[in-house]
Amino acid sequence: MRSGSWRSPVATTLVVLACISLLGAVVLGYARHAVFNSSQFADRATAALRDDTVRTRLAESVTDGLVLRADADLIAARPLIESAVGGVIGSHAFTSLFRKGVKDVHRAVFNRDSNTVTLTLADIGTLAGAALEKLRPGIAAKLEKRANVPVVHQRVAAAAADLARAARDVRALAIVLGILTPLLAIAAFFAAPDRRVTIFRLGVGAAIVGVLVVVAYAVARTIVVARVDGSENRDVANAVWRAFLGDLRTLGWIVAGCGAIVAATAASVIRPVSVERPVARAWRIATTEPEDRRLRALRGLILVAAGLVLVLEPSTTLQVLAVTAGVYLLFEGIQALLRLVYQPQHHEVRRAPTRRMQVRRFALLGAVALVVAGLPTVFVASGSATEKTPSAGGCNGHASLCDKRLDQVTFPATHNAMSVPLPGWFSSEQDRPIGGQLADGVRGLLVDTHYGDALGRGRVRTFFGNIADLKRKLGVDGVSPSAVDAAMRLRERLGFKGRGKRGMYLCHTFCELGATPLADGLGDVHQFLVTHPFDVVVIVNQDYVTPADFVKAVTDAGLAQYAYSGPLTGKLPTLGEMVRSGKRLVLLAENDAGAAPWYRLAYSDALQDTPYTFKRASLLTQRSDLPASCRDLRGPSSAPLLLVNHWVSTDPLPRPSDARKVNAYAPLLARARECEQLRHRTVNLLAVNFYREGDLFRVVDTLNGVSGGR
Repeated sequence: MRSGSWRSPVATTLVVLACISLLGAVVLGYARHAVFNSSQFADRATAALRDDTVRTRLAESVTDGLVLRADADLIAARPLIESAVGGVIGSHAFTSLFRKGVKDVHRAVFNRDSNTVTLTLADIGTLAGAALEKLRPGIAAKLEKRANVPVVHQRVAAAAADLARAARDVRALAIVLGILTPLLAIAAFFAAPDRRVTIFRLGVGAAIVGVLVVVAYAVARTIVVARVDGSENRDVANAVWRAFLGDLRTLGWIVAGCGAIVAATAASVIRPVSVERPVARAWRIATTEPEDRRLRALRGLILVAAGLVLVLEPSTTLQVLAVTAGVYLLFEGIQALLRLVYQPQHHEVRRAPTRRMQVRRFALLGAVALVVAGLPTVFVASGSATEKTPSAGGCNGHASLCDKRLDQVTFPATHNAMSVPLPGWFSSEQDRPIGGQLADGVRGLLVDTHYGDALGRGRVRTFFGNIADLKRKLGVDGVSPSAVDAAMRLRERLGFKGRGKRGMYLCHTFCELGATPLADGLGDVHQFLVTHPFDVVVIVNQDYVTPADFVKAVTDAGLAQYAYSGPLTGKLPTLGEMVRSGKRLVLLAENDAGAAPWYRLAYSDALQDTPYTFKRASLLTQRSDLPASCRDLRGPSSAPLLLVNHWVSTDPLPRPSDARKVNAYAPLLARARECEQLRHRTVNLLAVNFYREGDLFRVVDTLNGVSGGR
């Protein structure tokens, strides 16, 4: 054997192996990213909702889940409910619920063994009820009670374990092939006796791999969709196929294009190589009947199979021919353009290249390398390989706030948020109920929770465990002893006596002067979080109920799934991170916390605040009084969050006219800036009375460095 004669077959073998490895790396790498990744799988499933047929089908399924086993009123209202559901599908609130449900199912199947998977859309009843609230409030209330709807319920039995193992194998193999492909290509390059030809072959091989991916995509889609019954169902299958695998076809085109560019460069710049000869040779073999009977039989079977494919799948055949012809034309076009820039020397007239020729050659090769490396990079960087969850344009109404940490954002907040002009309230400190406050833009709620006895006719009597407990409550609320005595006499005189049903209420010291069931207030928060999936809310609870009871009320209201249990000291999360995790509700207690990891003490290490008793407006508006108004009150100076209490205390009758003065843009902004400077903290909760009076939201936007967006 001649010295070095082994190099050619070895190089050819390595080229073939590199191409096979590339095919596996492309397909398995895409599967690893788009199918076996929970977040990407959920994002692509959500992207399918953009298709009208998918929305219609899902609306029918969700409506069946809401109406199923319902009373006659809901069954009669099925068309109305389906219309409402169809209207909210595709909204940011719905896609948030849908994405979370799909992600949970994916994790159940691929990350752990599970015999049954259920795609449940949690809170969808709340969302549908919100859509019908003004049109048919009675139906809306019934829908909200059916908050969770199972859309898909499927037994996977032992297949779940197999799928989980397959996912692990695919992830590992994709990484291995991704590393092996360039190593095989490099080995082929150095083993080849003629490296120029090897580069050409690698380019052609990559082009063939890309064409195979595109062709396989078209053939597989045709086969899969054809098995689906009904034209509407086939439209749904097509939409889902595009959402999950549409980028794979694009990736195939990228690989084919890069391969064609490399091959064309090798053919035009390094050494001319003709593609027509091997194609012509293959055509002669295909059209010439061989002498051997067995080969003739094989040729006949191949022709019959090709004819059946043309007859049965003409569109697929046309796609295959179009892809092949497109890559060939791309190769020839690039080669022709490159020859305009640089004309290689033939062997018979070869001479040493001039410096100018070398510069042009290397510049051209550099440009080609940049294009080949840039195309996949642009594909990934532009998000083509990643299906993104629809964005609502920001966090708490502003895109720029998504990148800010929780302790870098100012939240408009309401003091005694439950004290509102509702039946049974004798005075109020806010303009609208909690649901209305949130809808207007309030994102921080300061509330008081008490035990109370419902006595009938809307009357609630505050439950005080003992005299010491009563004095502690009153001391915190700043109520004078004479006011206490008057209130106690008043409640006996007005009939607040007898046996009642114990419950938890939102009250300000005395539920006799106004009470809202805690469940109703938490229900408003729940509905807001469901319908506003890109907003973060903070609640500070002046608690006179046990942590266990409060946590149970939060859980019963469906809010536990939104409660944030991450760090409240050190480096806090950004609003964007909280939104993506779904943990968008911060719950703090003034007195006693616990019973759940997300219910923490406010003034232990998370929150610090300012004084809150100001008897006249000038104490909050005059420049000379501002430093005293910003001094430390509760919480350690190391606490990352700062609450600025900004209201005039004129209990028992708060005055909106005072709020109009202190909430005006200039004085409110001046005090917030003063407190930031003195406390070396961002004002995180800017709490006021009568939030609609003055310019609370404009001041908050200024502090956050954003323009008004509410």
